[in-house]
Amino acid sequence: MQLILEKIKRNRASTIKRMVNALEEVLAEHGIEGVSINLITQKASISKVLLYRYFGNLPGLIEYYVRIGRLVPHYSPDWVAQIQPAHPENLASIWSGNALQVFRQLRASRSSREILKATVQENSALSDSVSMTLDGELTQLVNQLSFVKGSDHEAVSAVMLGALSYLTLQSHYDRPVIGLDLRRDENWLRIEKAVKLIYQALAQTAIDSSTVQVDLKSVDEMASAW
Repeated sequence: MQLILEKIKRNRASTIKRMVNALEEVLAEHGIEGVSINLITQKASISKVLLYRYFGNLPGLIEYYVRIGRLVPHYSPDWVAQIQPAHPENLASIWSGNALQVFRQLRASRSSREILKATVQENSALSDSVSMTLDGELTQLVNQLSFVKGSDHEAVSAVMLGALSYLTLQSHYDRPVIGLDLRRDENWLRIEKAVKLIYQALAQTAIDSSTVQVDLKSVDEMASAW
C-alpha cells in the first residue's frame, strides 16, 4: 500500500511540474493574453481534467506558479538569520541587493514579465488574482528582510519596488523612461546605481533616527556562525 501511495505522489508531482513548465513556455510564446488551458494541457500532454482537479482553473495554476518562487525568491528562516546584518551599515546592501536580484530575474524572463504585465491590466479576474498573489509574495519578502522596527518599511518598499516594476514593464515594451533607453545594459547599470544610493540614504536615515531600531545579529549568533 505504501508503494502505491508513493507512486501516486510521484505521479502527481511529475504532472504538476509538467503543467508549470508548460505554463511558463506558453507565457513566453503567446504572452498573458494568449495563455489558455488548451495550450497548456496540449504542451504538457495531459488532460484538462487533471488541471482542473489540481488547480481548479487557469488563475489557480498561475497563482501556484507565482507562489512556488518562480518570480520572487523564497528564503528559509535559517537563511534570513544568516544574512541578518551584524552592523547597521549592512542594511543598504541587503535591501538593494535583494530588490535588484528580483528585478534582474524578471527582466531576464519573458514569462515572468508577462505575469508582471498582468498585474496592471484592468477589468480582469485573472489579473486581479495574479496581482494579489504577486503582492503577497513581495510583501512576505519585504517583511522578512526589513530588519528594522519603528519605520514604515512597507510604504518605502512600495515606492521602490513599484518604481522597479514600472521600469521593467517599460523595458518590456521597449519604451524609454526619462530619456533612458532601457534596452541598453549600461542604462540599467545607471538605474541600479541610483537604487543603491537611495537605499543607502534610507538605511542611514534609519540608523540616525531615535525612533527606529535596527534588528542586528547578536554576538552569540555571530560566534556560532564561525
